[in-house]
Amino acid sequence: MGFTGEWAIGAVPDAEVAALPGRFAGPAGEWTIPPHYAEDLAWWLSGGDREPYFTPGPTPAALRFAAFASSGGPSAPAVAAMKDAGTDLLRGTEGSAAFVASARKGDPATALWYGLGAEAAARLPGWFGDFLLTAAEVRAVLPHAESVLAVTGPGRTEVLARIDAWMSAMSDVPDFDANTLLDGPLRVLRYAAANGTGAVGVTRSY
Repeated sequence: MGFTGEWAIGAVPDAEVAALPGRFAGPAGEWTIPPHYAEDLAWWLSGGDREPYFTPGPTPAALRFAAFASSGGPSAPAVAAMKDAGTDLLRGTEGSAAFVASARKGDPATALWYGLGAEAAARLPGWFGDFLLTAAEVRAVLPHAESVLAVTGPGRTEVLARIDAWMSAMSDVPDFDANTLLDGPLRVLRYAAANGTGAVGVTRSY
């Protein structure tokens, strides 16, 4: 069976963002670390992001990174509930306050993280596209996001080529517009900073 991966980002009221974690503090349960998480993270940060990923088909490195990105990092029942609540907050956002990317049998957020590489992607908030930022946190992270998403010249060309390679090999959308993964998230974060709102990012597959 096929699936569609989606990454949605929106500017949402600051008070809603600030209150959200508290709604799940009680029944959160114990957070667990996925198997091999530490080893995969160390691999990615120590040069695994620059190994050959496509020759032209996916290499073991590409498959390892895809599995690592989709593992979710630390998890608990509350994580799924918070993602659902984050999705609810995003309903009604539109225009410059919203961004959505989707790909059949693909994951747009993972494509961006691969495109940027480990060092640059570490400047983005959250975990592979999932984040919850208050207005103050939006203002704090915006300069870091701008430093990697507003890249120009040869640097942008390289990032776009890597995104294209990922989407061509790891999705059913080979003609995906890689520019949207740089421009869309940055547009929403800039909007949130300018309007004093929080921001939410949610990745899902269905």
